[in-house]
Amino acid sequence: MFVLGFHFPADMGNIIPDEKVIEKLADVDISDVKEIKLLMGTKDKDKEWISYTNKDTFLFKAMVHYFKEENPDKTQKYMIYMNRYQMSAISKRVDAADDETMKLCHNLDSMEQFRIEVA
Repeated sequence: MFVLGFHFPADMGNIIPDEKVIEKLADVDISDVKEIKLLMGTKDKDKEWISYTNKDTFLFKAMVHYFKEENPDKTQKYMIYMNRYQMSAISKRVDAADDETMKLCHNLDSMEQFRIEVA
C-alpha cells in the first residue's frame, strides 16, 4: 500500500492509520520554507495562485515533502490527483479546526489541475 508515496507493508492492509503516515513525515525539513504556492487551473484566463502559509499543519509538511521529493532543482511540480486527495483526506481528520487548511482541502478535492512551488 502506498500513501503519499510512502510504502506500507501488505500486512497493514488497505487502511493505514493517519499516525503512521504522519510518522513518515517526521524528518521532513520545513525550516527553509515560508510559503507554498499553488497554481490552480489549466487555461490562462482561469488560473489562480493560492498561497498557503500555515506551517503547523500536516498539509503544509506533506506538500513540502511532495515538492522536494525527486526535485533537486526545486522547479515547479505538477500535483497528481492521488497524492492531493490523500493529503486532503488526512488533513480533514487531523487539522479540521484550521479554516485555511479546510479551504485549501476543498480546492484540492476539485477536478482542477495544480502545480506547486515553495518559497
